[in-house]
Amino acid sequence: MTGLERVLAVFAGEKPDRVPFIPIVHAGLAPMLGVPLHDFFTSAEVMADTVVRGCRHFGYDGVQLSLGVTAEAEAFGAAVSRPHDASPVLTEYLLAERIDVSPLRGIDVPVAGSFPMFREAVERTVECVGAEVFVVVTLRGPMLMAAQLRGVQSLLMDILDRPAEIDSLLDFTAGVAVSTGKAFLDSGAHAVVMGEATCSSSFISPQTYRSLVLKHHRRVVSELFGAGWKAVNLHICGNLRPILEDVLSTGINFLDVDYQLSAADALAANAGRAVLRGNLDPSAVFAFGDENSIRSTVARLKEETMNRGHWIFSSGCDVSPGSPAANMELVTRLLGE
Repeated sequence: MTGLERVLAVFAGEKPDRVPFIPIVHAGLAPMLGVPLHDFFTSAEVMADTVVRGCRHFGYDGVQLSLGVTAEAEAFGAAVSRPHDASPVLTEYLLAERIDVSPLRGIDVPVAGSFPMFREAVERTVECVGAEVFVVVTLRGPMLMAAQLRGVQSLLMDILDRPAEIDSLLDFTAGVAVSTGKAFLDSGAHAVVMGEATCSSSFISPQTYRSLVLKHHRRVVSELFGAGWKAVNLHICGNLRPILEDVLSTGINFLDVDYQLSAADALAANAGRAVLRGNLDPSAVFAFGDENSIRSTVARLKEETMNRGHWIFSSGCDVSPGSPAANMELVTRLLGE
């Protein structure tokens, strides 16, 4: 089977010849292949070539492309710094002074900022390997987008002091997430992931997620499926257990599970509702793992997921820059045995 066939089999509830592996690796991949991160995040040709070379070198079953967390804010006009050896960094928050999105409403995000470059990178990747492997495009969900417009600290204070205004902001950013997701539907990618790190239970309480964010997630997921996406994922870092049932209630059919929640517990709670992906620790395994610790961790994950279905092997979160290529090679080989 090809990597694409393996992944599609999992989504169809069928048993592939082996469990597929789609690591979450964007910024971490470029240094493994000697590519400056500045070039990776500014050139469609470089980004696509790096992603394709990484896939062919390591041999995993799918690829995931991302612009980092700044893309939507940059498209709205926020200033971004582009270091030589790091991901893009916002240098201003457009809504830092007050929550007023009226100046942003006329901006067509999918064709602004770095999005045209990113779309080209996705299309180049699909053209090269899209018939062989599963291609995932990463965008930002409403909560993370709001944090990049308002600022993380201000957003947290606003949730307590002015929740109605944040609800209105999330309604706006949810609309942007939908329009951007729809714009990438014809890129050839097989799945869309909405990054929502700021929904982690380490960041906001489960009650805040349910009362403030959940309805916006349900809207985004429903509209993306309605537009024609076949696989929609929410990526929420950290221990997902306190809100797992809520997140599954959005209707997603693809969900990332970070290492803080065991695969066995996640599969039991999921009860076949979505395809789960995870959940190797990106730090302890990919960045700092030695051969013995990697072998034992991979063996444990394979045992927990054996013959359970609805699982794709991956890192629980993004593999960081500086992670050695040798660890990615070892993990890929062990998972394929």
